[in-house]
Formats: sequence, structure tokens, C-alpha cells
Amino acid sequence: MGRFAWILVAVAACAAGCTPAHRVHVNTYSDLAEPLSQTTPIYIAADPNSSNPILRRQIAGKIRDLLEGNGYHPVEKMQAATYALTFEMGIDSQRVVEYTPMYGPGAGYYYGGRGRRFGWGFGYTTYVPYVDTVYTHWLKIRLYAATDADRQADPNGVFRPSDGKMVWLGEATLGTGSPEAREAVNYLLAGCLEYFGADTREWITVAIREDDPRILGITAE
Repeated sequence: MGRFAWILVAVAACAAGCTPAHRVHVNTYSDLAEPLSQTTPIYIAADPNSSNPILRRQIAGKIRDLLEGNGYHPVEKMQAATYALTFEMGIDSQRVVEYTPMYGPGAGYYYGGRGRRFGWGFGYTTYVPYVDTVYTHWLKIRLYAATDADRQADPNGVFRPSDGKMVWLGEATLGTGSPEAREAVNYLLAGCLEYFGADTREWITVAIREDDPRILGITAE
């Protein structure tokens, strides 16, 4: 997506009202000697052996859009890249106990102050437990410094990372009430790539609204 398109998305987001925000937890590590140049060609590798190659290609496209929106230079072929970016995502679920209020008998009218203000009151309140499921979506993005061997290893440009070349790692998690990964990954990507090439030095929490220009930009296609 071009810069002009990002500007249009930002204007639309500013015109929107208040919308809910998702809390994304992000942690990044960097071994880069200097800030990553935005002109550096980056190849985004999608695992051809993935159990869901369609989703993997969609995620790779969203990463490409986000990097371009931030001024970076993703390329289509490994042979043209200085860096290679890989990603993986998954979901963990757990059952938790929540409580819902239940109102007991004894309801009736009450008044407050000289008999002029009336309302409806309840006798007592109890809280009944119930079991709910929380889904934790997680994402890991790795950036590798490509070598000549990497660029020549496969005529189709498939990147197979070797040990010792990773220069940046980004992790992100998001808890939701739904197992749907296609929506959760949008917020994971936006939160993680906000610190692309940087080192957060600890877990931080990023609030990302549903009308965030980055979210609108990668979901409008």
C-alpha cells in the first residue's frame, strides 16, 4: 500500500468516533549494530510446508503492507534481499472461572431525600461462578542477515534460516474470547512491527484501536 493510501486511511480513522482498543503485549530483542535502514531490501518468507499455506500467504502480505507503510522496502525474491524475515503464530487456550451477579428476592421501591426521588432496588446480590475460555494468540517474527549462500540456496527463493544469523526477534501476545486467528493477527502484527528493529528490553503493552490506520490498511483489501 502506497503512502497516499496510508494518508487516506489515517484521515478516515481521525473522523471516526471512539472505538474499542486491544491490548497487545510486545517484547523485542535486537542485535543490530545500528538502526535498520528503510531502504534495505527485506524478503518476507512464508513457510511452504505450513498446514495452512493460504493463511501464511495472507499474513506475509499484511507484513509487506505494514513495512511499506512504515517506509521499508520489502522485495519479492530472496536473491534481491539483504535481510530475510520469517514468522510463526499459534494459539493457546485455557479455561478460567468467572462470576456473574444474581439478584435475590426482596425487590421494591426506595426513596432518597424527602420522598421525592424513587427507584428500584434489590434485596441482595450473589455471584455465581461459570467457566469461560480465554484464547491467547501469539506471534514471533525473526529477522536474519542474508548471506550469499542464502540467496543462492534455492532457485525459487525459499529461505531456510541457519544458526547464528538472527539480528532481531519480535514477540507479541493477545488474549481474546475467540479462537479466530485472522482478526487477532492484525493486532499482533501492528504491535510487534511498531518496534521493528528496536529493542524494548522488556515486555510492554500497546493499546491498538480498531480504527487504527494500520489495522484499517491491512483489512481494507
